[in-house]
Amino acid sequence: MSLMDLDKETNVRSDVLAKNISTTGFDLIFRTWGDTRVARVRLSWIAMGGLRDDEEWDVP
Repeated sequence: MSLMDLDKETNVRSDVLAKNISTTGFDLIFRTWGDTRVARVRLSWIAMGGLRDDEEWDVP
């Protein structure tokens, strides 16, 4: 999350996940529960290619 504007009087409970992932796009899902009160949220992401090997973290 790159921006969160929340009510300070309630607990902050949130979940962010990607769904419907394809080669042309995806949906970012933001959910709350309980008494969390949200004015606005901004989500951002970075797209990266796959690794050649799951143990290799030196991305070219």
